[in-house]
Amino acid sequence: MIIFLNTLLENRVPYTKKIIPKQTVLITEREADPFVYFIESGIVSLERDKQVISFLGDKQIAGLSNTFIIEESLYTFRALERCSGYAFRREAVVELLLSMQEGWIYLYMNNMNHDGFLVDQCLIMREPSELRLKHCLIELLGKYAVSNNGKHVLAKCFTKKIVSNYANISTKTMAQTWKTWSDEGYIDGEVNQFIFNSIDFLKK
Repeated sequence: MIIFLNTLLENRVPYTKKIIPKQTVLITEREADPFVYFIESGIVSLERDKQVISFLGDKQIAGLSNTFIIEESLYTFRALERCSGYAFRREAVVELLLSMQEGWIYLYMNNMNHDGFLVDQCLIMREPSELRLKHCLIELLGKYAVSNNGKHVLAKCFTKKIVSNYANISTKTMAQTWKTWSDEGYIDGEVNQFIFNSIDFLKK
């Protein structure tokens, strides 16, 4: 996605460099938004009707998930932590992409990837709750975790409330599962953060 950013900058697409406070809503679902955001650092959630659908992180783009000729946003984009990024005028971004052969390919592939993502999410949501939670955590750990002294530490903004929303399980189920995993030694149950002593059990 750095190529995407460089293309916009080289073609002098108007932008504003921003520091985005935690919990700031960048784009609101079902509303037209004049900006496309390139996230330089930080984590952003995608929500629809208060349900967390996905997340974006470093070097990803917010604001082009819908059909590019429709200005109304499919999702609410919310900063889960302090983020930095570029806000580009959406009209200018779309105009530039449509003027380039590579731009058409990007928009087509972006739309195809989004469709594939939705199909995958539908399949995961049919699974039993614990298996669903495991699949969601494997995905998040692969993108937003760091290793520290042999432990896998998920970014702090992924609270139990946010993860349970994303996995579409109740907070009660999350609390029960958290206690079970803590008792079995898989996680550090004493801290209010997902810190895994091992992640092998998630793949079973």
